[in-house]
Amino acid sequence: MEKIITFIKKKYKILIPIMVIFVLLIAMYFLYKEYKYDYYRKKETVSVYQYFGGNLYEYDAIINYNLKNVVVDISSTKDKINYDSTPIYFKDEEKIIFPKEMTIAFPLRGGSQFKLYNFSIYERINNENYITTGTDKSKYEFFFLFDGKGTYFFPEPVTLKIDEKEYTNLGSMSYIKIVGTSTMTYYDKENNQVEYLEIEGKKITVSSENINVNLSDQSFKSLSSDILLAGPSYLNSIK
Repeated sequence: MEKIITFIKKKYKILIPIMVIFVLLIAMYFLYKEYKYDYYRKKETVSVYQYFGGNLYEYDAIINYNLKNVVVDISSTKDKINYDSTPIYFKDEEKIIFPKEMTIAFPLRGGSQFKLYNFSIYERINNENYITTGTDKSKYEFFFLFDGKGTYFFPEPVTLKIDEKEYTNLGSMSYIKIVGTSTMTYYDKENNQVEYLEIEGKKITVSSENINVNLSDQSFKSLSSDILLAGPSYLNSIK
């Protein structure tokens, strides 16, 4: 015992830092376990689909939720997907996940715009529109979503016009994606139809009784004013 005490007295300058590091490592281990438990509280596997390059891709998605029942991650059980803002549609539900942050715009509320967090969920329940973003789930009407680049989601039916001429009608829960200045694709959820169009030099607009959006210059009308759309990173989150 005396030898041990003598050894500790001689080596205490080395032993103390070692013990401190050891205690810190133990603390970090338990903190990590607690974080992982909170961050990945539960997961579920659901059948979903997306359209990439005009092609239908169906797969089972693993959705991870944290302790507050907020979606924190999504992945495919088949292949690795580098998710962009392309909406993820549930196969058997009127439900959509948006992998990236989105702007929600309200033309009839003074043109106000807010940010939706990534993995926000849209649901259509009894013909009403609900959005879950973070821990909040609320009912909204007269709005559309924008990813800050060229993807637009419309919860209600709209008319797509090219150079002011009616091209087609899109049913509820449809989206349009403009790539650069020359290409546009749309997915009509109601008719399960996808189409690619060349739009170089053409004016693209979408309208309904309550909204009027100019996709070519990323603006929308609110009363008599033209309002530029903002990317979600520039906006406050919706409350």
